Amino acid sequence: MNKAFKKGQLDEQASGILIQEVSSGKVVFQHQADHYFMPASNAKLVTFLEANRILPDSIPTYRYLETSDSLYFWGTGDPSLLHPRLQGDALLKKLRSTNKVLVLADSDEHIRPLGSGWAWDDYADDYSAEISSIPMYNNQVRFAIKSGVVEVSPAFFTPLVRTGSSPFVQRDRNANSFALPAVQTMPTVVVPFITSSKQTADLLSFELGKPVINLPKAYDARAVLAYAGKTDSLYLPMLHFSDNQIAEQLMYVMAAQKNWVGPTNKIIENLKKEDSLLLPLKWVDGSGLSRYNLMRPRDLVSVLLKLKDEVSEARLFKLLPESGRTGTIRKMGTSTLDSRFYAKSGSFGNTYNLAGYYLNAQGKTYAFAIMCNLGNRSLTSMKQDVMDLLNTLR
Repeated sequence: MNKAFKKGQLDEQASGILIQEVSSGKVVFQHQADHYFMPASNAKLVTFLEANRILPDSIPTYRYLETSDSLYFWGTGDPSLLHPRLQGDALLKKLRSTNKVLVLADSDEHIRPLGSGWAWDDYADDYSAEISSIPMYNNQVRFAIKSGVVEVSPAFFTPLVRTGSSPFVQRDRNANSFALPAVQTMPTVVVPFITSSKQTADLLSFELGKPVINLPKAYDARAVLAYAGKTDSLYLPMLHFSDNQIAEQLMYVMAAQKNWVGPTNKIIENLKKEDSLLLPLKWVDGSGLSRYNLMRPRDLVSVLLKLKDEVSEARLFKLLPESGRTGTIRKMGTSTLDSRFYAKSGSFGNTYNLAGYYLNAQGKTYAFAIMCNLGNRSLTSMKQDVMDLLNTLR
């Protein structure tokens, strides 16, 4: 394994590695395993561990309180409402079932729509969807042009679109104002929209066809926490497709279950008070999009070992991407047919990380974290070095 490590360029950049046999606890290879690195989306493994511990099988999806003439409701951060993959509709069903005055009682006081350490100029990129108490449509607008006809989903945003004023899809940095190119055909482009409680009330009014008032009000002790959908339906796209918005929203869903309030930094402070495993981490967001996050290979392997203890293997390996088959590692095959790995990748400019479980042909399982930071080379070459190292376990 040392030969494979030196053959590549992992020792020529900031890299940290820990590979440990699960059953015996034997460390088979390590390199700077106690050094801190930017985890990128490997941070989602930490989010998954904490969410799996705190949340029940069903998603806490909204809070509500009914009076004689009004239905007050609060969001929990549940990202499933009209999400393009999840298509959650529990809140809409509740609001449609009554003729009472509908009052969205959320304020924006405990929400920070963008994470600490996110790149400011990513605001219009699909991986930077905003955080909100009631996300809708994954807090994104979808644009396409077919035979010269502009398609906007949700249609609520159609009046806010102008065409012919930009060579590509743009959004104003401070407003939900969108510019599309004057072309006959354009594949679907996804752009985050600016969120607020007032914006959510307007979107709900649009979907329901009846008014929703935004009137901030603190949680009432009599409010009921409603559950709908399965939490695994959130974990799978977060881990398979590295959905940042779901990861960020899970922090608020955990807070709702615990009766905490945000923003994210306060939620993480509370989680650290309950779980000493988190204390060594510099953990600032749920998705890993922030470059302020710092974790060690040793920390990630500890998380993986905890997950192996607390989650059934069948469920764990279903939720994690499988090499050569699913998710973000579907194009990363092992060198032998009898070996495979289940892992979470994490990448942004100059960084590629991979952490998970390698199952070799002899039936041994290894927990591994390979963190490659500050590499002035392509992600493809970093991935190859990671695979060359892992394939020595075959």
